[in-house]
Amino acid sequence: MNRRTLLRGSAVSGIVPFTYGRVRSQPDESAADADGAVAVRIADASDPVEGGGLLEWTAEVENATDRTVRPTLEYLVGGEPAGTVTLTLEPGEIRRPFPRSYRVEPAARDRELSVGVRTNGDSDRRTVTVLGVEELDDGLTSPSEEIAVQPGTTVFFEAGAVDPDADTSQFTGWWVNGEPVGDSMVGPAWQSVYYAERNAHYWQYTAESEGTDRVTAGIDTDDGNYRADWTVTVTPDGHASPTIEDARPDRGTLPVDRDEPTDLEIDVADPDGALERVVWWIGQSDLILGTSDVSGAADTASLTVDGGLCHTCPIIAWVISADGTFTSESLWEVDDTGPGTETGLSVSITGTNDPVEAGGVLDVTAALENAGTEPVSRDVDLVVGHDPQRVATRSVSVAGGVTETVSLEFETAVVDRTQAFPVRVETDDAVAERTVEVIGTADASGRVAITNTNDPVDAGDVLEVTATLENTSDRAVTRTAELIVGHDPTIVDTRRVSIDGGTTEPIDLEFETAVVANDQSFPVRVATDGCVAVRTVEVRGRN
Repeated sequence: MNRRTLLRGSAVSGIVPFTYGRVRSQPDESAADADGAVAVRIADASDPVEGGGLLEWTAEVENATDRTVRPTLEYLVGGEPAGTVTLTLEPGEIRRPFPRSYRVEPAARDRELSVGVRTNGDSDRRTVTVLGVEELDDGLTSPSEEIAVQPGTTVFFEAGAVDPDADTSQFTGWWVNGEPVGDSMVGPAWQSVYYAERNAHYWQYTAESEGTDRVTAGIDTDDGNYRADWTVTVTPDGHASPTIEDARPDRGTLPVDRDEPTDLEIDVADPDGALERVVWWIGQSDLILGTSDVSGAADTASLTVDGGLCHTCPIIAWVISADGTFTSESLWEVDDTGPGTETGLSVSITGTNDPVEAGGVLDVTAALENAGTEPVSRDVDLVVGHDPQRVATRSVSVAGGVTETVSLEFETAVVDRTQAFPVRVETDDAVAERTVEVIGTADASGRVAITNTNDPVDAGDVLEVTATLENTSDRAVTRTAELIVGHDPTIVDTRRVSIDGGTTEPIDLEFETAVVANDQSFPVRVATDGCVAVRTVEVRGRN
């Protein structure tokens, strides 16, 4: 396993990859030999481009022969490969594939960077200027002090919102030692929820071996770009991760009554005396339940949750120290045993049609169960957003001992950037919640769907995920598809694929599951350029 692979991993979660996955692909047997058959040049490039922003360049390729050819164009940045696209060109045809984009690492000073494109028979190169950008204010970055940690310690970095009150977008990319390791679109539900709650994007970095690492955040906003830089010294004398010492109730199954509050409590410790906060998450719904302030070398974090919690959902605690050290643990699995169904309804969201394109209609399907003997009539509300708004209401009657299905919908807003937000189905008796995604107009040139998995698999075996990428534009595009697993999302496999306009392309991704004692279920996501498909899979424990 190489160093870059290790740096891409995030903090501990319920199921973590044992190895970085392997991708299976089939050779393109239909491609004609295009050696020397085409001429290629760079037709356009963004110059200058701000550090942390997207560098885009467009290739123009010409088939000067009297036969149909299928050349593969390879894109380059700084002389290094940056993706490919395969085209079919008729005799004499000239085409410009969809522009290639590459997010450039920010720095303090202006610098030059080369971009290129080549085929087997021709190539072209251009030099562009990358503009230096200012540092993000110290008050918006965390940790703020020099960082020295022991090998194997995870550090939690934050880049805060430049203008949290403005109706503008913010994108954050992350680099370690000059290598891109992720961005704020990875694990979109968790990143967007955290940003909405804390006004910051985050990255979790695990120091694997002794030495010095440079971590950089590039902040891309509508009003200009910024950077944040940290130096991490990895040494046996450095800081260690905080720990969760004890939990009340005991770790494991958490019986809850949907009509009563649920009290949670954990004892946390930090050998370096820098405890700062605990962030409480509920998985599957992908929501922050609350944040508890802690301090010193040992403290107790408490949380009271009013109302119901989704059945079988895990509750996960993030412990974050002021020096940036971090730990995460899935503590409980909710067992909703609430007695309120004798006189009311229980509700669960059984399906949505997300992700939908901005401006499209989001459909939410819910099941209403009456466990009593008498009929119950209720108004059922659909509530959406981090700033909750009621967008649809239906009146439903459910006979005793019966479960009814109800569908609610609303027309999403037209937005540029892809967004994730919670939707809730509410009655007087119960509430169910789920995070959904709307694909922004700038990201809506494709779709992704998970078509098959081989779960359930035994712990330690390879989980296989088959997905289909669709290009809805009329131009060929190149997409990077990522397989993201776990309630604390981790990238475990990637595949770069070229797709002709108006066509679909199947891909296979996989990863080797960890050896665990108990059965576990967790989400897997296939994400590509703002589009994401999600499915829950199961791993059978060794017990």
